[in-house]
Amino acid sequence: MKIDNRKEPRHDIPDPCRKYLTFTVRHDKEQVAAVIGNFSRNGILFESCRQFAVGDRTECCLRLNKANSREITFGIEVMYCYENKGVFITGASVHEISQHKWFDAFEQLFDMIVTRQGAS
Repeated sequence: MKIDNRKEPRHDIPDPCRKYLTFTVRHDKEQVAAVIGNFSRNGILFESCRQFAVGDRTECCLRLNKANSREITFGIEVMYCYENKGVFITGASVHEISQHKWFDAFEQLFDMIVTRQGAS
């Protein structure tokens, strides 16, 4: 049995919510589009067309696509990366967040969306 060492629960991103998010990861000085699988304050899982090495440190940008667009930048350290059906699945720990208050607000908004979808 695998023991989950995560300090906080991960939040899955439902497909209907993805259209409101743009997520990029810096890879060799270029921004690469990626898709978030799940996230928490301490970690993130995403898929992209680029492979990362364990231990790589890089910067990510998460943008909320609305009229009043918001953006969060944060640093990650890659914990694992593997190929699956032509894309790379990457799990990373979050080690630096540019705007802690905005990240808190984003988590709360996301929790509210997920809770309401679950109630439907």
